[in-house]
Amino acid sequence: MFLVFVLAALYLFIGRGARPAPEFPRKASDFMQSARLSRRLAELDKTLAAAPEDIQALAEAGRLKYQLGSPRYIEAIADLERARALGLADVRSFYYLGSMYQAVGLYDFAAQEYRKFLNNYPQDPEVRMLLAKLLYAAGDYAGAVKEYETLSKAGTPDAVLLENLLLARWKNKQDYSGALAQLRALGPSGAFLGDYAEGRIRYEQKDYSGALVPLRRALEAAPGAGGFADMAGLYWMAADAAYRGKDSDAAYGWLSALVNFNPGHAEGKALLAKIEKARAAAAKKKKK
Repeated sequence: MFLVFVLAALYLFIGRGARPAPEFPRKASDFMQSARLSRRLAELDKTLAAAPEDIQALAEAGRLKYQLGSPRYIEAIADLERARALGLADVRSFYYLGSMYQAVGLYDFAAQEYRKFLNNYPQDPEVRMLLAKLLYAAGDYAGAVKEYETLSKAGTPDAVLLENLLLARWKNKQDYSGALAQLRALGPSGAFLGDYAEGRIRYEQKDYSGALVPLRRALEAAPGAGGFADMAGLYWMAADAAYRGKDSDAAYGWLSALVNFNPGHAEGKALLAKIEKARAAAAKKKKK
């Protein structure tokens, strides 16, 4: 009989873990309209004034304050943590607290909340990706590799996931060639991100001549990449690698493009001015 109960409990646990996470507001487009939200918060304030330990009111107030954005995060965290201390059991709180702790820089707390959420819904890709990125940013590269590999095994890997995985494997001093090959096999977008990642790795290893080849390919492919967020970083790495590799003409061209793209890039402006000064001096000397 004991074995029957154990197997039944295990079945329920596995079944729960395999289900998709419940739907709840995670992004701004899903949030309550501000006027309605303000009215509801006013109602909850009255409720909590009369009953400060109303768990459901505290939890709802915390969730709504989360939707108001970072200026209200500290209040939202306080409400949700108080509700939890009073006995709240709501998986949504793990997501909201993780997101807010991350936003205010409490990364260890954020990781704990994301893990609690994943203990209940291990197949949630968004939260696992959030945890993986958080671990990578915190320098826990082994943990990041584990989470990215879990995501990779759970479905068809996409280009961004494979790029993150290969960078995490590199940072963790593991072989990343397999992930790089998979990434390049995903077509133009994968080849672009593969070149960018390989160039970045070689650049950070101070292999500037080795970095130039993939970085040049990435710059040539960038116009068709669509939505790439780090064009300034790509221009800077290519230009700095070219300059350190004694190719000042290539550096000049990419720095000019960088400053045109991002006029406030201080390092780019300083190096461009240095090259322009050297070019002017060389031209003056040639005239003589």
